[in-house]
Amino acid sequence: MKPIIGITTSIEEDKAVKIFGTYVTAIEQSGGIPLLIPYLKDRENLERIVDVCHGFLFTGGKDIDPSYYGEEKKDTCVITQPLRDEVELRLFESVYQSNKPILAICRGIQLVNIALGGTLYQDIPTDYQTNIRHRQEEHKDQPSHPILVEKGTPLYAMQKKDVMTGNSFHHQAIKSLGKGLAVMARAEDGIIESVFSTERRYLRAYQWHPERLYGYDDNKLLFDDFIKACK
Repeated sequence: MKPIIGITTSIEEDKAVKIFGTYVTAIEQSGGIPLLIPYLKDRENLERIVDVCHGFLFTGGKDIDPSYYGEEKKDTCVITQPLRDEVELRLFESVYQSNKPILAICRGIQLVNIALGGTLYQDIPTDYQTNIRHRQEEHKDQPSHPILVEKGTPLYAMQKKDVMTGNSFHHQAIKSLGKGLAVMARAEDGIIESVFSTERRYLRAYQWHPERLYGYDDNKLLFDDFIKACK
């Protein structure tokens, strides 16, 4: 039976939702059934979604309000979506407690880290010294910089190599790690590109966008592995 995968969406102030189709396509091509999660204010309704789905994909999007990790919002922290922050943090809490598999991408890795007590660099260009363009000029389906995979991690076991290439569309990144998270990969400048949970059955998070590189450099394996864990 194909697993049902709950996928978070961008939630606008008028409660309209949207999502890039590449997330849906990657889940479907790897054998899952995508289910988009709208704005749900009622906690019981959200809990029902958690019951129905076999796994969850936390997707990319706008910045998360820095108040959630105890900081004042800087001018370099751009658009936030309060409704989305509210829904996703509540959803993550329920999914994490359920021990159902979690895959998180871009904003998703940042949300996971914040939910577990970690912090972010609000703006890499002003908060972190680097020569890497973490907001690439290349097309979204093109890689832009190496990703160094740490041996002994689930990502290394999956890829069987210590260097991948990824794309990059973010200006924020993990600063201090949340509880129970361990690093799986970094960029050459030390910025964290991937983490996993040491306390849950399956939680994998990536700063780059593997759904945009589904057919490149074994990024498909990240989704195949996730769907396998959801079955």
